Amino acid sequence: MTAQLYVARPTSLLDAVVTYPLGASHPVTTLTTDDLAAHRRRYGERLWDPRLIATIERLGLDGRGGGRFPVAAKWRAHLAAGGRGVVVANGAESEPASAKDAALLQLRPHLVLDGLAATAEAVGAVTTVVWVHAGALASRAALARAVGERRRAGLAEPPVQLVVGPHRYLSGESSAIVRALSGGPALPEFRRVPAASRGVGGRPTLIHNVETLARIGLATRTGAGPPTTLLTIATAGGRTVVEVPSTTPLWQVYDLRHVQAVLVGGFGGTWMSAAAFGHEHAGSLALGLLLPLPDDECGIGRTAAIAEYLAASSAGQCGPCRFGLRAVADLLADLVELRARRRDTRRLQQTLAEIAGRGACHHPDGAVRTVASALRTFAVDVRAHLYGSSCRHAGAPGFFPVPEAP
Repeated sequence: MTAQLYVARPTSLLDAVVTYPLGASHPVTTLTTDDLAAHRRRYGERLWDPRLIATIERLGLDGRGGGRFPVAAKWRAHLAAGGRGVVVANGAESEPASAKDAALLQLRPHLVLDGLAATAEAVGAVTTVVWVHAGALASRAALARAVGERRRAGLAEPPVQLVVGPHRYLSGESSAIVRALSGGPALPEFRRVPAASRGVGGRPTLIHNVETLARIGLATRTGAGPPTTLLTIATAGGRTVVEVPSTTPLWQVYDLRHVQAVLVGGFGGTWMSAAAFGHEHAGSLALGLLLPLPDDECGIGRTAAIAEYLAASSAGQCGPCRFGLRAVADLLADLVELRARRRDTRRLQQTLAEIAGRGACHHPDGAVRTVASALRTFAVDVRAHLYGSSCRHAGAPGFFPVPEAP
């Protein structure tokens, strides 16, 4: 290879709009999957940085899987536990409406693998894993090709294991991944010790979302912070992944005309009125997933469908999941079907308060967040349903469809 092959230093991940029609696993886009040669032409050679932890800390890079936990803090915890552990690229993307991780794995797999290798080098990890769910056939194929290319190229990095987990909502939860890679079921568990200190097989384990790793891959080349944000916008027509500057106001990202509210962060996220949503910036979102609700849709009806999905998707290992989420889903169904009374709304609020913070994992907390924000955002519709007059919306199907729980 000539040195001229490694001159590019872009600061974006995709720099394009990637669209997944409803039900499709392959995107409609002009982009093609980068092989190793195209990847090097686009991004240049990955540079070894002996002070990568300090670089990541200076950049303020945080996780992009929803938690937004500082990456450098995780790395330091791994090192404090002795290092020589495991690094996992979490590509499960179990949120049904999200597609940003799939777009990266299918179109820029080598950038994700660069970040995985750089992380392993920084913390002295000896095992690297890419975790995807069984339904991600296109992502698995792209990853398998990329891993094979790197092996044939003789890159000096730990060998990558591609591990397939079950296609369930909770299969991407960090403790479920640790449990599965340790030989158990892919179900969450109550963890008192962070995986970074003791994870897979008792070894220190870092679990990073694939977007986080792709940004680490960029940082090894530019040393610059993340100037962009990846967003998935999910509607009845499908999922669209866009990359925008992090300072972009969200009203510039999506046309809010004929939109009454937006569910931010997926099925375990927060409902926001269109007015409140428009004042936020792209970089402020914990998880870059937006589901706009049209004016003629019933927000309570859609939230009831989501609550049913979350209850059916639970691990069923603790009271809040087994009984609390089912009670919430049933109470919301009564409200939608005009069977609820005021005492039932009080019961609903009480049940949400009893569930919050008491689950073995964070799954119940996500359901509480979504339902509680719906009761606030759609308070007018709650009263209409409560007093038996239904709501003011026609209910035409325009929201992203809620799938059946596998």
